[in-house]
Amino acid sequence: MNLTRSKVSIIYVIIIVTLLAFISISSYLASTNMEREMNSVVTEAFPLAVVAGNLIEDLVNQESGVRGFGVTRDERYLEIYEQGKLQLSKDLNTLAMYQKKHASLKSLMEDDLLPQIERLQNFNSTQIELVRAGKSDEALARSNSGKVMMDRFRQLHLKLRTEIDTIATEAYADAMEAGRSARIIISVGGALALVVGLFSAIIFNRANRAETSLRKSEETYRYMAESLEVQNEEIIAQQEEQEQTLEMLSQRELELEAISTYQEKLTGALEMSEFLAASIPSLLQSLKLDAALLVVKESALPIAHSESSESYRILYATGYPQELPPSVKTAIFGPALRVFTEKAPIECQRDLSDAERGFHQATGSALDQYYPLFDDSQNVIGFLLLSGYILTRNEAKIRLARGLAKQFGLAFHAQLMNEDRRNQSIRLSQLNDLLLNEKIHIEGQRDLIENILESTHEGMVLVDAKGFIQFANHRMHDFLKIDKFIGKSWTELGLKIKQTNPSLVQTRLNIEGLFQGSLNTTTERFEFADPEGLQRFVELYATKVGGKETQLEQGYLFVFRDRTEEEKVDVMKNEFISIVSHELRTPLASVLGFVEILLYRKLAPDKQEKYLQTIYKEAIRLSTLINDFLDLQRMESGKETYHFAPLNLASLVLEVADQWKGEQSHHIQLHASNKEIWVRGDSDRFKQIIHNLLSNAFKYSPQANQVDVTIDIIDDQVQLRVQDYGLGIPEDAKDKLFTKFYRVDNSDRRQIGGTGLGLAIVKEIIDAHNGSITFTSEMGVGTTFTVGLGIYQVPHVDGSIIILEDDDNLAKLIQVALSTLDIPIVHLRSAEEGILALHRIQSLAPRLCIVDIHLEGIKNGWDFMAELYQHSDFCNTPVIVSTALEAPLNYHEKDIEKYMRKPFSMKKLVQVVENLLNNKQSHTSYVFPMQDEALIKTSLERNGIQVSGITHDQDVMLFELKSNTGADSKKP
Repeated sequence: MNLTRSKVSIIYVIIIVTLLAFISISSYLASTNMEREMNSVVTEAFPLAVVAGNLIEDLVNQESGVRGFGVTRDERYLEIYEQGKLQLSKDLNTLAMYQKKHASLKSLMEDDLLPQIERLQNFNSTQIELVRAGKSDEALARSNSGKVMMDRFRQLHLKLRTEIDTIATEAYADAMEAGRSARIIISVGGALALVVGLFSAIIFNRANRAETSLRKSEETYRYMAESLEVQNEEIIAQQEEQEQTLEMLSQRELELEAISTYQEKLTGALEMSEFLAASIPSLLQSLKLDAALLVVKESALPIAHSESSESYRILYATGYPQELPPSVKTAIFGPALRVFTEKAPIECQRDLSDAERGFHQATGSALDQYYPLFDDSQNVIGFLLLSGYILTRNEAKIRLARGLAKQFGLAFHAQLMNEDRRNQSIRLSQLNDLLLNEKIHIEGQRDLIENILESTHEGMVLVDAKGFIQFANHRMHDFLKIDKFIGKSWTELGLKIKQTNPSLVQTRLNIEGLFQGSLNTTTERFEFADPEGLQRFVELYATKVGGKETQLEQGYLFVFRDRTEEEKVDVMKNEFISIVSHELRTPLASVLGFVEILLYRKLAPDKQEKYLQTIYKEAIRLSTLINDFLDLQRMESGKETYHFAPLNLASLVLEVADQWKGEQSHHIQLHASNKEIWVRGDSDRFKQIIHNLLSNAFKYSPQANQVDVTIDIIDDQVQLRVQDYGLGIPEDAKDKLFTKFYRVDNSDRRQIGGTGLGLAIVKEIIDAHNGSITFTSEMGVGTTFTVGLGIYQVPHVDGSIIILEDDDNLAKLIQVALSTLDIPIVHLRSAEEGILALHRIQSLAPRLCIVDIHLEGIKNGWDFMAELYQHSDFCNTPVIVSTALEAPLNYHEKDIEKYMRKPFSMKKLVQVVENLLNNKQSHTSYVFPMQDEALIKTSLERNGIQVSGITHDQDVMLFELKSNTGADSKKP
């Protein structure tokens, strides 16, 4: 191909221009693409991160506002809530625009974040409504649910941040890819330029004419290269700016995380000390500061510790002294004073003190930050001092400190309110306890007064000043049945009394005079028929009741004293006087008459003897009457002494029946199921019971000639029945039969004498023996009296230890002490029981006897020991005399008889018992003072005791006895 120089130059120029155009266009496209991708990072990724950060801040502001409003009910806290709510709406709208470009972001927002935000919004709205409705306790109880939802949102927020970071990373990767594409394009353009240059050099060698144009092209290319370098520097500057933006976002995220973490420390504490111990150290840790001091006015605390309103107190200190200097407790100065006056944070940089410098030699100064603390009225009540030992000032830390200090101030105020409410609650609880105690005391006093009024035997009625019945105790209800008149006028009750008892008209008039003021008190005695128809004798005391201070009449008190029993006693006294007069005068008249005849007349010896016999019988009659009076008086006063011992009831009845033979015309027929029926009682008093019952049977069956006495054992109880076939007892007399001085009064009984004391004495004696007495009677047929007593089982003492002791507690103690010997132990209360038990022994003799001297029965311990020693089989039984008395004169202990004076220890008793049981000798002996030896031996042999030998020792004689059992033993 033939090319001219001009054509070559034109082609060269065209190629150069084309190359330059290509390079310019490629550079423009690369830079445009790079700019677009970088703008994408700046306009999408970074704003997304900012908006995401704002979301958590908006919700935190809403939560703080709701918590502040819940604690203080101050509507101003809702301004923070509304601002956060408005800003949240804006941020969500901003995010909605980016959701259209990023499907993953849209899915995350619609599926997770937006529903959670809506739940948080609903929760906050509900909390506000509850607080406004006065349900603060319910709102406080739901606060944990809000915290859980907020924690859930923070987790979703982290997912959002992760998604935004992913979008930013992809944008950044696209930008970097665009940069690589630009470099490839430039590289390709450079390579082409090099090729063209080489081609141009060849062309230039062939065409020198194109040299000038080529130089111009080279200058143009150099200019374009410089332009590209400038563009590259601009891109690098943009990258640095984006890195700074990312760093700011990271710093802001750390601040938000610190705020969120610190807010968690501000909740959940019940006590102020717990709150401060958790919040202030956490604040110092979050801000990386060194010391903190919390100072509050004493007057602002829930419980003031000082009367002066200008005194101050350290609530918490770390890195500072725990107590304020005395000069500062009542007056502050410097930056602390400025906080109270300016109501704004104060910063002060100062040199370290010597004490502080000792630990921070590398640091020369400290930055003190004073933050005011406000109450509900926005008055400063104290300050929070935060100190850091610094080398340089950090504005970001100071900004964060102000935010956290503000959060602390709100939480501290809320905690103060809670502390105040808690103290008020404690005080209310204490007051409530005091009120309850006072109420209980008042109720106790009321119950005590009511119990006193109800326990009195008098009927009481309280009437107010207007005459209306206010109170009546149960005794008054028994009198008049006035339950339905409580709260009604006394006049209505008076009309009822007038209708039922017309004789009480004068009493009613006197009471009305008391109401009208003509009388101050009145006392009346009257009788009336109660609602049940019984005649009652009543004494009425009526008086005015007034206040102690005002002396005003508050009402009237009526006291009704039932005198029915007194009237009955008076009647009985009159009857008693009549009876006694008759019973005493009749025998006295006989005695005086016959004595007078004997004194003033000469009588034959047979008549004198007859008259003397009559005088004797009347004297016996008088003696019996007087003895009955005295016996009953002793029994009723509890002064009667009973000697309890086993009694064979059948033998006792036969003995009394023998005494009645020849004294009356009746025949006594005894019916006993067993010859030996034992009971436990006083022998003399049982004879008196039988005598009185037989006497009654004889007197009230004058037409009969027989009285039956039956002794049976029914269900472990001994029954003694005395049956007559006489007049019988009327129905109206049965409930009074055992009343003293009472006698059945009718024409058939007028000629029957008596004082009416016999059955009363029988009842007293049987009650003292824990027995019972009943009767059945039929008019014209006869009467049967039945006495019920517990049966006495004779104990078996074969081979046992016998304890004769009337003190049950001491006997039990001895039984416990000797229980280790593994020997049967029998406790008896009287010598009679011991003697009876000895006579019932069938095989083995007692192992040991512990004998008290004074026992329940008539006999004593010496009597039992005499019976024991006289028995040929038991004379070797060891004996311990247990008594509080001194040993008798000329008493000497024997080998198997020891004298122990009370009180003694159980240990000593057990030792003596073991010695007596283990040291029996082969021979039994009696010790007597020096006297007639033959007389003693004869006496012993007469009682079946054989003497094997006699020895003398100083002033005593020792009689060795023969054993009848084949085994010798020692006996005192």
